[in-house]
Amino acid sequence: MKLNVPKLNSTLAAVVLLGMATQLPADTQPGKVTVVGKRGTASASAPGGSPAPVLIKDTFGPGTTIKTDKASSVDLSFGRNIGTMRLEESGTLVIDKFTITETGADTVADIQLNLPEGTVLGNVNKLSAASRYEIKVPRGVAGIRGTTLLASAAAYFVLLEGALVYVDVPPGGNPTPYTMQAPPAVYFSPLEGIKQAPADLVNNVQERLPGRGRGQGPPPGLPGDVPPGPINDDRPPFVSPGTGTAPGLNR
Repeated sequence: MKLNVPKLNSTLAAVVLLGMATQLPADTQPGKVTVVGKRGTASASAPGGSPAPVLIKDTFGPGTTIKTDKASSVDLSFGRNIGTMRLEESGTLVIDKFTITETGADTVADIQLNLPEGTVLGNVNKLSAASRYEIKVPRGVAGIRGTTLLASAAAYFVLLEGALVYVDVPPGGNPTPYTMQAPPAVYFSPLEGIKQAPADLVNNVQERLPGRGRGQGPPPGLPGDVPPGPINDDRPPFVSPGTGTAPGLNR
């Protein structure tokens, strides 16, 4: 699945890539994403393949499309101390690219994810300077670095820590880059730009991060496991001062 994201000019592309090396060594290998937590039902399909139910310990490679049903979520580990990502209900996540290069002195990861619908929450560890971690949404692309965040297909982002550069490409408009850094926690919406995140929004995101709610929890012994937290569906929704209840910020 390809998202209709307009091409970025070379300057903005360089900003989003956040220092990625122009060429990777020849020993690059495909990465694997492992299911370490699940709630409800979800399916995954390889390119040209039929959807199959997602199960704990399943592994997926580049080109895989993962879909979650209503009241469902899937927790994904990218291994190699890269971090985890939770796809929440009624979401679609496409692993466009995932490669790992061992240089002998460093581990270089190249991860490109598509999020055409739904919301993801992630704990992404600080990666090598040559690494790239991108999340595409229908109207732009975000490059992230050492990040704890929420990202919505509606181009809403909440950053609790780390750095994020989002290039917004509105319909008929020009690409505009936005740089987010935390702490303190901040959020972005297409209507408001970047704002400091209030305490209720920070708490909302923290409770929804992988390992802190909604997942059944990973089986013991998998790399990057985090113990599951209690499921909490009674939190009040976050209401943005400028936009009201924002898509992807409330569960």
